[in-house]
Amino acid sequence: MGLQIKRGILYTLLTNISRFVLALVLMVSGFVKAVDPMGAMYKLQEYASAFSADILSDDWLLFFAILQAALEFLAGLFLLMGVYRKPMAAFVLLMFMFFTPFTLYIAIAGPVDDCGCFGEAVTLTNTETFLKNLFLLLLAVVVFLGRRRFVCHVSSRSRWMVVIFAIFYIAVLEGVSLSHLPVVDFRPYAVGNDLRAMLQSSYDTYDVVMVYEKDGERREFASDELPDSSWMFVESRSVLVSKGEKPMIGDFSIVDWDNDYDIAGDVLADSGYVCILAIENVDEASVSRVDKVNDLYDYCLENSVPFYAATSSDEDEIALWRMRTGAEYPIYWADAALLRTMVRANPGLVLLKDGVVVGKWGASDIPDVELMYASPTRMPDEVPTFTSSVRGWRFWMLFLFAPLAFIVLVDFVSGRGGKTALKAEDKPAEHDKNVKDDN
Repeated sequence: MGLQIKRGILYTLLTNISRFVLALVLMVSGFVKAVDPMGAMYKLQEYASAFSADILSDDWLLFFAILQAALEFLAGLFLLMGVYRKPMAAFVLLMFMFFTPFTLYIAIAGPVDDCGCFGEAVTLTNTETFLKNLFLLLLAVVVFLGRRRFVCHVSSRSRWMVVIFAIFYIAVLEGVSLSHLPVVDFRPYAVGNDLRAMLQSSYDTYDVVMVYEKDGERREFASDELPDSSWMFVESRSVLVSKGEKPMIGDFSIVDWDNDYDIAGDVLADSGYVCILAIENVDEASVSRVDKVNDLYDYCLENSVPFYAATSSDEDEIALWRMRTGAEYPIYWADAALLRTMVRANPGLVLLKDGVVVGKWGASDIPDVELMYASPTRMPDEVPTFTSSVRGWRFWMLFLFAPLAFIVLVDFVSGRGGKTALKAEDKPAEHDKNVKDDN
């Protein structure tokens, strides 16, 4: 009997550990996609191209990206809190029963470079992705079989609060990140990154090993510790001492075609402020806030701050853009992938200071020039904005776990209150029936 109890405890422990691991992985995966819906859409574009599904428009791909992030996050959160344990355990099992063979095919055929499971936050090889999903599938089986053993953090009477808050949270997170800029930026051009340092690279380092022979014995010697003349030289070979590192942003290039010159070096060499207006495609760029951009350009001219615009569009499209917006700033060429990596807005502003990214805005979020005149440093990075107040993972973790803790507390207090009232009335049987939690 004691052995059976111990086995039950171990099985319960294994089930809940597996559940927490699955929940955290799904929440992280959903979160990093939700903070960058456009990035998730770009990854789906790669899949659509690889599987000849180009008929899907970007709007549909964006919808699927938003939906996927929400479903992953909600499934993970519901598992974590222990609400709707039976349907959630079945849903997660079915999810990994699909993704595991799919990623096996990806690992074998290699239609895409990486799966994009964790957005821009973590890059896994296709083989690593398959092994990860295989491990999570095993955990999902354990969780499904032991779903009745969940240690739930809220009872059935309070789970509606968890559901409503979770949907509200993920909707706000994706809405803010899509309407403005990603609230958590995992890309190389994130605010605070030193672009000069990220462009540095190093070469592989080798050492020369000399092989000598004496009396049938071969021995290796360093090039500065050679043996005496009694040893006969056989061969020399190079041995890798340290592996070099590739630059993290080796594709950073902004080209002035008229003068056949890459101005990227000048941009990074400037020790002061530099504004870069990224316009991925002028045909699709928003013109609703171009007055803000034009005012900022005039402000930069007045304060001797370099202002560059970069686009992947051709000369005719640029000329049309100037006619539509009245733009007088210089416009250069840059690769579309670089521009969308720098800032998830079209157009979007990147502000550098001494080679460091100190600010990023979509066109609608660029501070008004009047506010900059009132700022001590007189540049946009010192002007408080809505996006600056909600940026960073700490804010969103607090926004997530503080209400969840409050819900757990309310559930606990209400449960204790119910027990006290029923105890006073001496109706334990009725109380047990009322509080039974059959998730």
